[in-house]
Amino acid sequence: MVVIGILGYAAFELRSVVSGPSIEITYPKNGEMVSTSLIHIEGKVSHINELSINSRKITMDESGVFKETLLLSSGLNVILIVGKDQFGRSTRTELTLIYK
Repeated sequence: MVVIGILGYAAFELRSVVSGPSIEITYPKNGEMVSTSLIHIEGKVSHINELSINSRKITMDESGVFKETLLLSSGLNVILIVGKDQFGRSTRTELTLIYK
């Protein structure tokens, strides 16, 4: 029973190594039309050590939540969010916003 418990715990802990990094944008929604040029981007990441928005490094709290303010240009804006984990694997998400 002890060996099964240890193996089960090891498998549970290894899921973060296998699953890799992920990024979830909670606000604003992709494709949203906004009426102000100053926008707050919020989201949550998992298994990420480095995070950047449009090549600018940003910080996140211990639980992976990040909040960043960006200035949009008029029209279509494509925002690139890239995260890297401790093993060098990366993931990217594009957020498209329309400032009208």
